Amino acid sequence: MPELLITEADGATRVIPLDAAPLLMGRDPNCEIPFPTDPELSRRHLIIEPDAGHWWVRDLGSTNGTRLNGALLSAKHLLKFGDTIGASKISILFRDRQTQTPALSRTVVFDAGKFESISSGTISVHLHEVLESQEVRPKGFTPGATKQWASPLQALIRVGRELAQRRPLDELFPVILDLALESVNAERGVLMVLENDDLTLGASRGGEFRISTAVRDKVLTERASLLVESIADAPALKERKSIIIQGVRSLMCVPLQTDERVIGLLYVDALNYLRRFTNDDLSLLTVMANVAAMRIERERLAEIEQMQRLQQAELDQAAEIQIRHLPSHAPVWPELEIAARHLPCRTVGGDYHDYLQLADGRYLVLCGDVAGKGLPAALMMMNVHARVQALAESCTSVADFMVRLNRGMNPTCPPNRFVTLFACAFHPSTGALTYTNAGHNPALLIRAGGAIESLRTGGMFVALIPGLTYEEATVTMQPGDTLILYSDGITEEENSAGEEFGSDRLAEIASHRRTWPAHQLADSIFDELSTFSEARQPTDDRTLVILRRR
Repeated sequence: MPELLITEADGATRVIPLDAAPLLMGRDPNCEIPFPTDPELSRRHLIIEPDAGHWWVRDLGSTNGTRLNGALLSAKHLLKFGDTIGASKISILFRDRQTQTPALSRTVVFDAGKFESISSGTISVHLHEVLESQEVRPKGFTPGATKQWASPLQALIRVGRELAQRRPLDELFPVILDLALESVNAERGVLMVLENDDLTLGASRGGEFRISTAVRDKVLTERASLLVESIADAPALKERKSIIIQGVRSLMCVPLQTDERVIGLLYVDALNYLRRFTNDDLSLLTVMANVAAMRIERERLAEIEQMQRLQQAELDQAAEIQIRHLPSHAPVWPELEIAARHLPCRTVGGDYHDYLQLADGRYLVLCGDVAGKGLPAALMMMNVHARVQALAESCTSVADFMVRLNRGMNPTCPPNRFVTLFACAFHPSTGALTYTNAGHNPALLIRAGGAIESLRTGGMFVALIPGLTYEEATVTMQPGDTLILYSDGITEEENSAGEEFGSDRLAEIASHRRTWPAHQLADSIFDELSTFSEARQPTDDRTLVILRRR
């Protein structure tokens, strides 16, 4: 929603939201924006009015004219956010209320206008020049005159002491600004820091500030410290309505820079005619800003480290909770030899496996994988676990189980998330294995004689599309047959040449070592995978479940 930020001659500000009604400004008390005591305004000076979905400004034949961004307004003009309207000593900023950063929009306005470059009357210096020339001293310094060093030296000593204390950033910014104002005897100031390439307000003293974009850009991009000793002596500034309205007489703007980069800026000004900043003030403020910037960066790093520690603690707790949702050991089922291995690529993961005994005496074994990694996948995995526990007691078949699992998860699953799942029910007396595969890696059935079968029957991923149905199939496991369930973190692991481990390599290893005990076979597969990937950190969660009929 558009609005007007009006800055009056005495520096007072107010905001007027714009709706569908035009606004007149002038000396006439009946105007929507009246200034009856301002002799430089005409009775009906200008109008800001809506037309065709946009806002326009028009001068109403005033005696002293209306300016738009510093230029005389001669015709009806379409307003754009950021435009500044000037009449007499009054400045009106046209802006979008919804896009303003609340604290910054009330405190700092970057004024473009026609002042597009740094002009005469402005002194520019860089940090390395200050440090090399040792100019952080008062005028008239002579070697041996120790007392003349007292003021800047004491200021820097105090800065060092104050900034040595640990403070959170929201407390550190005001301390830095107050030290700067006191050290150079400035009346007002603002400290701003870069967050994701945007300037945000750190601290301010003294109301609203209108800062030239040319000053801002030179400070941030060229790392230049700028001084205007007297606005009256700077031709490009003394005509600026915004400067006149604020009553600024002298100003400085310096970068908050570390050895590596600029992290913000520090701006101070003086309204008193008798106060002019000097080269020595600029040098002192430049060095102070450098010290402050390094302290800010250290505090930022400390806060990041603290946040990382808290996040790691939370992840460790999440991992502990997740571990409790996965089997701590394989069940003891006389008819089956079972082994499993699970290795998340992060603290928590989205792989899932489980064992349950059904009401009819069959053994239900599952192996799944939630799309994604980390905490979101882990949370969804625990959701799968909870639903599996609830459904397993009432489902009559693995296909029915998968249909109901998909139906239950679909409404609460984000659009970009889904679950692949292989579910099989083993009959302990007959060896019949009934299974369905919901988009998961096909299980490998290694026959006692070495033949390999791939179990693919099923349907699509769970939680992706509502109303899905699933097919099931039955195979018979003979004594000595081995079933390999696995996640794609095993078969899709790559070596340095970009070659995948692959299901064929997994099947070959399992077939050649089919007579090994299940736990030794599981260990050997993980060892082979580690050798293949050159012992690099896994890029995805790895889960392996081995069932062998005794």
